[in-house]
Amino acid sequence: MLDKRIENITSIVNNFTGRDDEPGNQEEIYILRSMWVMMLSEFEGSIKDLVESYIDRVKKLNIEQIHICLLLQNFYSKYEENITINNVISVYQKNPNDISYLNFTRDYKPKYKSSSVQKLFNSLGIFFSSEEYTSLQKLNGIASTRDSIAHGDNNVEITKIELERCLLVIKNIFSMLESKLKEP
Repeated sequence: MLDKRIENITSIVNNFTGRDDEPGNQEEIYILRSMWVMMLSEFEGSIKDLVESYIDRVKKLNIEQIHICLLLQNFYSKYEENITINNVISVYQKNPNDISYLNFTRDYKPKYKSSSVQKLFNSLGIFFSSEEYTSLQKLNGIASTRDSIAHGDNNVEITKIELERCLLVIKNIFSMLESKLKEP
């Protein structure tokens, strides 16, 4: 899923004409910055695809086999009031086919920062060890650079080597996330 998207980015930056295969002119610098932003867009898209596939598998389970966090997020996340015991009990009377992506991946909140990825997975009933959380934290620096570029900060200096290193970090984080969603 993410591998093909990373290949596309890599094939674009491999055509740079500068020394050590770095950007050789302003156009290539612009492309490099665009690929940095694209890298996180592709990561986010892959996470959303992964989670939606997971939700599709979960919907085939009996309601009592579905994690309570996922059920509460789906059926009660838009309510301002506190969740009651009756709310908790009522989710087990719902139809699993009524579970949708809406409260998970279609909420227009970015999913490329560690806190948003953690919140998304926690809402599915999937939690991270301290080691996994430390790995997720690596997203924050990459995301900060992305946000600066996306908001027009022309003083951001990045290299192709940094991009390739970050692609590897993102690929490893995605593999970890993918392994956590193997079984519903």
